[in-house]
Amino acid sequence: MKSVGRYTMRILGVLAIVVGVLGVVSSLAQSNLVGVILGVVFVAGGAVLVKRSGAAATPRTHTTH
Repeated sequence: MKSVGRYTMRILGVLAIVVGVLGVVSSLAQSNLVGVILGVVFVAGGAVLVKRSGAAATPRTHTTH
C-alpha cells in the first residue's frame, strides 16, 4: 500500500509543477507579481513532493568507517 501513496504524491507534485508554471507564465503576461510568487511556490512545493515520493523507493545505505 505504500506504493499507492508514493504514486499519489508523485501525481500531485507533477500537477502542482504544471499549475505553477502555467501560473507564472500567465502572471508574467499580465505583469502580476503576486501571481508569479504564487506560481513559484507551487513549483517549489511540487518539486518537494516529487522528490519525497522517490526518496522512499531507494533506501540509503549507511557505511561505518
